[in-house]
Order: sequence, then C-alpha cells, then structure tokens
Amino acid sequence: MTQHHPQNERIVSPEEALAIAAQHNESGNLQQAEMILRQILQAQPHNAGAHHLLGLVAYNAGNCDLAVKLIAEAIKFAPDNALFHSNICEMLRQLKRIDESIATGEHGIKLTSAAPANFGNLGIAYYDQDQFDKAERCHEKALALNPNFASSLNNMGSIRRKAKKYQEAEIYYRKAIASDPNNLEPKNNLAATLVQLNKPQEALEILSHVLVRNPRYVEALCNKGCALNALDHEVEALSAFYKTLELDPHYAQAYAGISRVELDLSHDDKAVEMALRAIECDPEMAEAYSALGMAQLSQGHPEKARASLEKAVRLDKTLSSARLGLGNILLEEGHIKEAEEIFQSVIDENGHDDMSALFNLVQARKNKAGDDLVKRLETKALEIKTLPGSKPMFLHFALGKVYDDIGDHEKSFTHYLEGCRLKRSKITYDANAKDAQIERIKNTFTKDYIQSMKGAGCASKTPIFVLGMPRSGTTLTEQIIASHPDVFGAGELYDLLDIANWEGKNGPVVFPENIPAMNKAQIKAMGEAYVSGLKDRAPKSKRITDKMPANFFQIGLIHTILPNAKIVHVNRHPLDTCISCFTRLFAHNQDNSYDLYELGRFYHGYHDIMNHWRNVLPKNSFYDIQYEDLVDDTENQAKALIKYCDLEWNESCLAFHENKRNIRTASVTQVRQPIYKSSVARWKKYEKFLGPLIDGLGDTPIPGIKD
Repeated sequence: MTQHHPQNERIVSPEEALAIAAQHNESGNLQQAEMILRQILQAQPHNAGAHHLLGLVAYNAGNCDLAVKLIAEAIKFAPDNALFHSNICEMLRQLKRIDESIATGEHGIKLTSAAPANFGNLGIAYYDQDQFDKAERCHEKALALNPNFASSLNNMGSIRRKAKKYQEAEIYYRKAIASDPNNLEPKNNLAATLVQLNKPQEALEILSHVLVRNPRYVEALCNKGCALNALDHEVEALSAFYKTLELDPHYAQAYAGISRVELDLSHDDKAVEMALRAIECDPEMAEAYSALGMAQLSQGHPEKARASLEKAVRLDKTLSSARLGLGNILLEEGHIKEAEEIFQSVIDENGHDDMSALFNLVQARKNKAGDDLVKRLETKALEIKTLPGSKPMFLHFALGKVYDDIGDHEKSFTHYLEGCRLKRSKITYDANAKDAQIERIKNTFTKDYIQSMKGAGCASKTPIFVLGMPRSGTTLTEQIIASHPDVFGAGELYDLLDIANWEGKNGPVVFPENIPAMNKAQIKAMGEAYVSGLKDRAPKSKRITDKMPANFFQIGLIHTILPNAKIVHVNRHPLDTCISCFTRLFAHNQDNSYDLYELGRFYHGYHDIMNHWRNVLPKNSFYDIQYEDLVDDTENQAKALIKYCDLEWNESCLAFHENKRNIRTASVTQVRQPIYKSSVARWKKYEKFLGPLIDGLGDTPIPGIKD
C-alpha cells in the first residue's frame, strides 16, 4: 500500500499514513483523515489502528454509534489493546449503554493498570450509574498514576458537587483548570459550583469566557441563567434559559430554571407550565418536581404541591428547595413543630449559608436571645455586604424579626428599614397611579350606578367576603368563620378580578373601565361565574369564604354582582396595620408596603374608598368589625360575626386555632395560637421611626395621635 504525502509527494508507509491521518483528525480535517484511513484499510483490512482511528473520526463527526462499531472492529483484531477498550467505554457511556460501558472499562483496566485514562473513563461510567464510591476509587487510581490528570480532577469535583460538598468541588475544579486551561468543561462546572457557594458574580465572569470560546455550549448557557437568577436579574436569566432551549429544545434544566424565575415574578401559571415541560424532558429530575410543587403551592393547591414536592424528595432526599416547600405546607396546616424540624434539618446540613431555611425558621418560631439561630444570623450579618442577590434583603428581614422577638425594637426596626429599602429598589410602584385607580373606581361606582343595577346580580348566598387592609386581622376573622362546620375557608382568591377583567376586541378591558359597558345580564353572568368557581373548591359547603384583603377595592362590584353575599370588613388601628405590613416580606404583591410614606398614602386611599362605599351603598351592605375589639372580647364579637353571616352559633368558632385547614397567609403562625393581645398598640414601640408614615396618612384619623 502506498500513500502520497501532499507536501512532498513521496510514497509513505502505512504507519506514516496512519500518523498523517491522526494529524488531520486532531486538526478537524475529518474528511481528509477518513480518506487516508479507508485507503489504509483497503490495503490492510485487519489494521486495528486504522479501524480505531476511523472510529475516533466518526466520533468527532458526531456519529457515536458508528464510532462504537468501528472501534469494536479494532478490538476484534487487537483484543488486548487497553486504549481501544478505554475509548469504547466512554463512547458506550455517552450512548447511555452504561452496563456495556462498565464491562468494557473493567476489561480495559485488567489489560493495563498504568493508564490514567482507563481508570478515568470507567469512573465516569460508574458516576453515571450513581455508583459514586466506585467512581471515586477509579479516579483516585487515575490520580495516583498522574496527579495532574485533568479529566479525573474534573470528575472528582463532580462527585463532590453531587454530594453537595461544594467547597471541595471548587478545589478539584480549579486543579483541573490549572492542569488543562483550554478545557471548558471544568470551567463550566466551577461556575455552577460557585452559584451554589453564593458567588454568582464570579460564576458569570467565568461563564462569559467559556461562552466566548463556545457560544453554543448548552450547559454553560443554562448555568449563566442560574447565576443571573441568583443575582435577581430575572429578565437576563430568562433570556439565557431561552437561548439554551434554542440550542436544545429538550434541555430540562432550562425549563426548570424558567419555572423558578416565573415564580419569582409571581407568574404562577407560567411557572407550572415550564416545570411540567421540564418533567416531560426528564421524568426523573428532582429539581423539576420541586419547581412544580412550589408553583402549585403559590397557586393555592397545597395537595398537588405536596405530591410534587414529595416526589422531588424521593428522587433526591437532600434537595433543600423541596424540603423547605414541604416545611411551608406543614406550617400552613398548623404543624409548626414539624415544619421547624424540617427547616432546622436543612440548616444543619447546609450550614449558615442556606438563607431560605434560616428565614423560614425565624418566621416559624419565637426567637430568644442567645439562641443558636440568633447567633447564626448575627454571624451571617458580618458578611452581609458580600451576599448576592436577594440574600441581604432576606437577612435584614430575619434579623428584624429576631430583634423584635427579643425586644430590641430599635435594632429591629433599623433592619426592617434596610430590608424594605432593598425590596423597594427591586420593584416598580407608583403611588400616584394607585390614587388615580381609586378615583376611577369611585367615579364608576356612583350611587346612581348602584341604584341602576339593583336586582341585576346573582342571588347566591354562598360567598362570604372577608376584606380590609393586609395585616388588619382578616386571617383571624376568616379562621373564626371557617371553623364553623357549614363553612369552607377558601383563603385568598384572585377569582373576583380574574372574572371582572375581560378580553375585548382590541385587547384586555380591565376593571373598572369595563363596568359601565356591561348590561344586567352580563352583571348576573359575572356573579354566577364567580360562584361556580367558588363551589368547585367545596361543592358540599353551605358557605365559602374569600379572604382576599384587597377586595376592599371591589366592594361596589361585589354588591352589584352578588347582592346577597356577606361582606365582612376588618378594621385595625392605622399605625398597627401599617407597621405589621412594613415588617413583613410578602410572597407576592403588596408593593406599597416597603416605603413608610407610600404605605401611609396607600392606607389613606383605603380609608378614602371605604368612606366612599359607606356613602354610595345601601345601609348595612357590609359588616364592620374592629380587630382590637375582637381580641379584647372574642366570644361576643365572634357570636355577632357568625350571626351576621346567617349561621347558627357553634362553639368550634372559638377553637379556631385548632382548625387544621391549610392557611396560606403571612399570618399563618399567629392564627394557630389562641387570641393574644401583644399586637395591639405595637406601633408605640417604633414611634420614633414613624414620621414618614404619619405624613403619608395625611388627614386619616389616627387614634392616640390625631382624631
């Protein structure tokens, strides 16, 4: 067999031709390499080296199946060549033929125990089979032969990362990068680890270099999305995740990432949709079930959420997000001790770095000076300036709660002020627009309009609305009513506005602008649609509560579409109400709560529209209850409340704290206790800070200050 070298046109030997083909393969000239190799095999059909190299050419061309067949031919002619076994081991692994891969790899290391690559490839196969101990032993043997063997250093990092030993993983990845600076994989893996170590900015810097080298590196793009999300750059994170899906439409991690971002943006339905897409792509992905469960919980479907989160934990018992989700469900059901145990277990495993677990545990318990949790938070506060994304905000709110529990109110409110400042900087809220919305509602629901629609609505007596300012006592009031055997407590529902807003010919027509165009039949249909959705939640219940506090904006609408519905308005001292809002980090909405002056203006608008309803609606259209009276004289107030709801008195209404229904609200822990009076006049503890709040309240009467 002869071969012409293109540079000097001389005749070369098969061995030289093989070397030339190898050079072409290394340089990416795959067609040239294949041509030479096929010429060799035409002359020497049993040339094992040519079959092997042709297999590598096929592999580099993206045809792994053909590569395996060609290297199998090479092994047929050279069964004792350990390199051939090592390479086919890796290719079989990539084809998900793991058992075959391991068998081939094991045979390869029997042929020679002096090749690090043989142990390295076998270790990766064991890793993919979740046999991490065997994988680690293989890589240790490879590194004993060559301490700078980059592949095994990288994979030892991945073994540590899988075990959530992120600091150890970081060390291995950095060693792998030092050994092979041109290899992008350990750099990408290091970036993913840095996100877990709360260093997303450093991760982004590494990923930017990786993606300059390879803009189509799918995993790196997805990791970029995770890093951006950790920095609260939601729009950029979504862009990175969607670019990932453009390259690989079945990349489950990207769908799960989108789900997490959409949940942070309060787009619950989209979050569920994306989590389900992730599960379609990878039915065994624990993070996808966790994302689904958290979105379902936010939607108000705790049983669905529990099933999803439990599935996530079955797939990965160490997955913190799923365990914290289950802890929150237990908290909402009143199983406070069990919830605390879960939060504590996550902290014990992850140390003081898990801000979500620390925050949840602080909210679930009454904290005392000297507690280990308090010490952890104070230690964390020393590094607060270096924490990424939303972690400083969560830490300030946690410290605010801790110091409030301890009784150091000045230090507490200082942390709340800073936590609210950070939260306010991340949201868009326009107090002028809110005032204008209130005026539009008042101008729509005039006394004349109310009179013109008399008798138009749905006659159902099923709904009981409990409304008022957030943190005014609406949860306690609903819990008393919902403890009655004839009542189902549905919690905070978005149904009313979802029904009131409609899709017009030229796009959405939103409340209240759409109301004047509606005739009586449409008004009745709106009420019937609301009741239908309500009854779907509890078909056998006589009465069903809707405790969306912000429905105070819609009292005129409720009276119009559901004239027989009961409406309970909960009043509370303006300063206590506002302080309770300001010191709470809400899961969704309530964007008016993070600046004292804006919060005061919002309360002023609430007070204004409640006066409007008193002026334009018929007398006794809604029932006023005062929170302070309810906690001072619970039995008589509860009896009057139940009577207003047209229900027979039942003693279970006084044992409301024993009702184990799911409660999704910022007041979840308080309502699981018997009545206590410590929240009355709470504002006096913080009086020195309240100047901007009082300014915002304007001419609103403030008992104890101005009436």
